[in-house]
Amino acid sequence: MLDLFGSNLQQQGRGLYVGLELLAICKGVIEAGGELLADPEETVSYRRRSHDLARRLATGTPIPAVQFSGAVEGTGTAATLQALFSSLVVQIPGRRVEPRWFAAHLYPFVGELVHYDAVERRGVPAIERYVFRDGGGFVYRTLRTDPDEKRRARVREALRDLVQDSGTALGRVAAALRAHDVAKPDGEFVDESERTAEVDDEHSPWPELIRAGCDHIGRRTGVPRAKRIEQLLHWVPYCLARHQLSLARLELGLPEGLCPIDMTYAANPIRKRSQEALTEFRWNIVSALAQVARRHAEASGDPTAEIWRRFTGSNPAFAASPRAFFTETLAAVGALNATAGRRHFTFKPEMLEALLAATTPPGEEPEFETYCRSLHEKLGLVIGPAEARAARLTNDIDGESFTSNLIGFRQRLEASGLLTRYSDATDLVHGEIR
Repeated sequence: MLDLFGSNLQQQGRGLYVGLELLAICKGVIEAGGELLADPEETVSYRRRSHDLARRLATGTPIPAVQFSGAVEGTGTAATLQALFSSLVVQIPGRRVEPRWFAAHLYPFVGELVHYDAVERRGVPAIERYVFRDGGGFVYRTLRTDPDEKRRARVREALRDLVQDSGTALGRVAAALRAHDVAKPDGEFVDESERTAEVDDEHSPWPELIRAGCDHIGRRTGVPRAKRIEQLLHWVPYCLARHQLSLARLELGLPEGLCPIDMTYAANPIRKRSQEALTEFRWNIVSALAQVARRHAEASGDPTAEIWRRFTGSNPAFAASPRAFFTETLAAVGALNATAGRRHFTFKPEMLEALLAATTPPGEEPEFETYCRSLHEKLGLVIGPAEARAARLTNDIDGESFTSNLIGFRQRLEASGLLTRYSDATDLVHGEIR
C-alpha cells in the first residue's frame, strides 16, 4: 500500500479523522517547542495528549471516584459538564451505536480541545493510535514539503492560529479537565510514519490542491475560527481520498477520474452515471493494489515474493480496507449522498462550504459558470453542460439533464449564501457565506 499511495490509508482512519490527526500533530509540535511545518528533512516529534477525562465525561463512561472527585466539584457540575462535552463529540456518519470514549473525539473548535488518539488498555486509558492512521501525517508532510516558501509560511501561521489556546471559558474548562487525565503526555513522540510518507505530487494534482486549499481557508481571517476548522476537517480528507484514486488510476494506466456530480433531488441519468463512476473508482483501487502485489510477486530476487503471491487475486482481501477508506471518507465529508446503499457523487452543505473556501482565493468572486469550468479543469468535476460536453458525457445523456443539474447547483450555492445574483443576471460565487 505504501508503494502505491505513499501512506497507510485504512478504513479505520477514514473521514474527519484525517483532519483531527493533522490538527493534533500541529498542536503537539507547538507544545513540544518545535516549529510547525519545519524543514522536511527533519523528523517530526510532538507531544500527544489524550483528553481522556473529558471524553469519558462526554460518553457517560464510569470514572474512578478518586479521579472524578479531584477534578469535578459541586452539585450538578458533572451533569453540566457531560451535557457540554457530549455536544462537542465529532459526529461520524453511518455510526449506529454510541461510541465508547476512545472512539469519541472532540471537535477542536478551541485549541484547548485539540487532542490525540487513545485506547483503553486493561481498563486504563493509554495514549496510542486507534483511528489516527497516518492520513493526518500525510497531509502534514504535504504541507511542509510545499516548494512555495511564502505559502508554507502563511499556512504555518494559519495553523498556529487555529490550534493555539483560546483562553475562553470553554478553553479554561477543557484545560482544567485535561490536567486530570489518566493518560498523561508521553514526552515527545517521534513520528517515523510522517517522515517516510511519499507525497508524489509529480503524478497527482491533489497534494497541490491540499496546499492551496489550506492556504485559502487559513487566509480567511474574517471567518470565525470554528468555521475555518470545520472547512479544513472536510477539505483535507476529500483531497486525500481523491489523491488515492488518482494514484490508483495512474497505476492502471488510466486518465484522471471524472466525477459526475448530481445536484438535483430526483433520479436522473446523471445520478446513474455518477453511481457507475463510483463503482468503477472503488474497483480501480482494488485492481491497482492487486497489480502492485503481482509486480512484487513476479520480481526476481525479491525475498518477499512468496508473501506477495498471497495478495495477487482479482479481489484480494487486503484491498477491502483501502477501498473502504476511499468511499467512507467521501461519505463522511458529504461528497456522497449516503454512507450505504446506492451512492453517488454530490456535495452536502458542509462540503460545499469547504469546497468554495478552498478553491476560491480570498477576495476573488469568479462568475458562476467560469467557476464551474475551473472545477472541471482542476478537480475533474462534471456539473453543467459545458463540462459534460468536454467529458463526452452528452454522447449518451441529454444535455438538458446537465442544464437542470447546473441550475440545481446554482440554487444550492445561493441557498447556502455562497452565490450572489446581481440585477444584470451575473452570478458571482465567493468563499464566505453572505
